[in-house]
Amino acid sequence: MISTIYSPAKINIFLKIEGRDKVSGMHFLRSLFAPIDICDKLEIEESGTFSVVTNGIDESIPTEKNIVFKAYSALQNYVGKEIPKFSVKIEKSIPTGAGLGGGSSNAAAFLKFANERCKLNLCLTQLIEIASKIGSDVPFFILGKPAIVSGTGEKIEAVELPESGKFFVLVNPEIHVDTKLAYSLFDKTYPDCGTSNRVPENFSWKKEHIFNDFGEIVFAEFPEIARVKTELEFSGASKVFMSGSGSTLVAMTKTEEIAQKIVAEFSKRFRTVRRIGFIG
Repeated sequence: MISTIYSPAKINIFLKIEGRDKVSGMHFLRSLFAPIDICDKLEIEESGTFSVVTNGIDESIPTEKNIVFKAYSALQNYVGKEIPKFSVKIEKSIPTGAGLGGGSSNAAAFLKFANERCKLNLCLTQLIEIASKIGSDVPFFILGKPAIVSGTGEKIEAVELPESGKFFVLVNPEIHVDTKLAYSLFDKTYPDCGTSNRVPENFSWKKEHIFNDFGEIVFAEFPEIARVKTELEFSGASKVFMSGSGSTLVAMTKTEEIAQKIVAEFSKRFRTVRRIGFIG
């Protein structure tokens, strides 16, 4: 029997790089994550061998390098026994290399599915512990609701997003930004992690509460992304911000009419231009 599940994208409403570990080189973040209503579809069924096939992207990822296979392996190692093998087919709607966490969300969705299907009875804390071994964004997707994420991604505090009274449009400029490159550029620009952005004590939708420490350095390295940001502002967005290490931009507007105008204009140029809502 085929099971169908969905894994959502996320955006970072603010993202602050607070420091780095001197031994591992990993960076410490504090970020407000929010899942959104753009989702990949996973079709899963038991099989004689474990396989992952991904459709909807231009690259072919071998099963053994797919993050869902890494999740399967991490789960088996954690429970200390063999669990059934699965055939996983992923229909991608979330662009890759876009700062939206699509692969991490796929991995988290599989972990939760396998926990239930295989009757492993792992609690949320245990699933988050496994997820932290797979990737820094995976623990957030286990929780699946807006949260302040800190440390290297393992510390998660669920929060309620305040009412914004705004409308949001996601625009992916179809430029792949490698996360390692983004961190490398950040380290060169801010060797002491001393950006001027400050994490708000009580988040509201004020413009100064919405920021991304990667923003300016990514815009400088990829001027095409900066141009799209400027064009969104000219189209009436009251605030435009980048998610994760890019390249996806989110335009916040004061009216539904402006949001609809942006969708109409930018969908002529880019495949992923959507009005978005928040989940949870």
